[in-house]
Amino acid sequence: MSPGETFHPGIEPLLQQLGVLDQVLGAGFQRHRGVWLKCGVPPHFTSYGEDDDGPWLGFQADRRIFHSILQQAAVDSGATLVWNTCPEAALVEGERVAGVIVDGEYLRASWTVDATGCSAWLARKLGLPVEVYSPPLGVRFGWRNEELAGLNGQPLFAFRSDGWDWQAPLGNNRSAWVELRIGEPCCHLPAGVDLSWQLRPKCAGLGFFLLGDAAAMLDPSSSHGVLRALMSGILFGHLVEAWHRTDVAEALVIGAYRSWTDEHFRHDEQRLRQLYADSPAGRRFVTVRK
Repeated sequence: MSPGETFHPGIEPLLQQLGVLDQVLGAGFQRHRGVWLKCGVPPHFTSYGEDDDGPWLGFQADRRIFHSILQQAAVDSGATLVWNTCPEAALVEGERVAGVIVDGEYLRASWTVDATGCSAWLARKLGLPVEVYSPPLGVRFGWRNEELAGLNGQPLFAFRSDGWDWQAPLGNNRSAWVELRIGEPCCHLPAGVDLSWQLRPKCAGLGFFLLGDAAAMLDPSSSHGVLRALMSGILFGHLVEAWHRTDVAEALVIGAYRSWTDEHFRHDEQRLRQLYADSPAGRRFVTVRK
């Protein structure tokens, strides 16, 4: 997950599909109806919308609890989790990824999945090319024992001339915050991370898939990071199942995943680029392609 734990209401059908919606609803996460947006003028409230069942609500989740829910669901589905370790090297046989080496043990698999987020461990080991679509975006995040007055329990997204600030009430007089600064390498920010926009066109190949931010990354203001991560994992499962059950050509499986990732990234990238262009930060957000 990227810094921040705010989930768009659109995540609910995905959680239902994964069989964890009841657990997430029962976790007691803060819910919100929309976002206060400040873009060079006094803040105005943007609602997510509503239907006959009432207003659509997002989640302000505790990432540790959310991770625990997903991990338990994986175990319940038959997965084996190995803790307190990390892979040393990728197993590559010819042009195919055949697994990983962990603590000296060779773990072989028909498909190896990189879900390591922005660190993109497997992608880096394989030297996969990456395309950058933004200036450096340094992000840092944390929590405060305070809430901004007048938000009525709803998050605030405020653009600045050099980026933006986010604050989301968690209840009990606590808030989560995220700060992004344009043109600031993450090494210049205390506890910062680099969330520049990146796309790896070869996000799937012989024996491997890159999921979520390992394949394509936008900064948290896209609001779709966790959705794309879950959707990419679900799509991977469907494609590999089709490959196993119906003998779909491997090239078609790989191509379908690459096309899906490219389409979703470019859609969100254009929408997000317009958001920056219309904001006080627009002059500093120089279009980048490299």
